[in-house]
Amino acid sequence: MKLIATETILYLTFLGMDIFGIGNTTPIKFASILLLTLSVLDFREKTVSVALIFTAVADLFLLVLDRWYAAGVLCFILVQIFYAARLRKESGPSVLSFLLPAAAGLLVYTSYGFGLTEALAGAYIALFAVNLLRACLLAKRSPERRWILFAAGLALFFCCDLCVGLHNMPGTGGPALQRFASVAMWGFYLPGQVLIRTSAYTKD
Repeated sequence: MKLIATETILYLTFLGMDIFGIGNTTPIKFASILLLTLSVLDFREKTVSVALIFTAVADLFLLVLDRWYAAGVLCFILVQIFYAARLRKESGPSVLSFLLPAAAGLLVYTSYGFGLTEALAGAYIALFAVNLLRACLLAKRSPERRWILFAAGLALFFCCDLCVGLHNMPGTGGPALQRFASVAMWGFYLPGQVLIRTSAYTKD
């Protein structure tokens, strides 16, 4: 409960600052992710623990350093690979989990002539979509609390990435939508990470 209370305080702090345009929220946001990461270093659920470690590293590149974007996206691909491993352990293998990311990356890189970061992003979003679909199906088939939390966490995480994509297309949807995306990305992101973490520490 102390962890959830602390995360809630951090969340409300940076969200309020973002909404009202007060100061730099990067240290608070990164602190919230580091706190979650530290809380799983007992490796009770190894796939979630390792995934959150790579999540923190990705945020170090993309949020704190604001550079080496390809490395950050690659870390998020590794995050989704570990979540795919968690799903595979519960519901069995899915060839889509491995074919879709490779196909998406190859398509983006060769057909459209984009760079490495865009190719990795294509592979990442394909793998993420498959994981989200499998998690939702698992939660429906086996309505244990941990799988419901995991599916909900991935859904919020995916909403964050949709906002990131919108934010990276300036002018799309007008200023109001762009403003919403810039605030909502972390509005979705941290609750999603908290739910994913909690899914590994809940008992049905």
